[in-house]
Amino acid sequence: METLIVTPKNKQAIPFLKHLLANLSDVKSVEVVDISDNHIAKSIEAGLLDVKEIIAGKKKGKHLKELLDED
Repeated sequence: METLIVTPKNKQAIPFLKHLLANLSDVKSVEVVDISDNHIAKSIEAGLLDVKEIIAGKKKGKHLKELLDED
């Protein structure tokens, strides 16, 4: 399953968008996540940014052995 991230222009739009999406038959769930306050979300976002940079060739990836040997 893929995840769709919707970023509203302002905080006032969140209740409307949440209500709209929740009433669509194709939507399984709607969850509002505040990335600025969520440490796990920040970590995942940083990891995704690293992956995008590696794919774009802007950053060099590491082998699994190198990651496991890091202290």
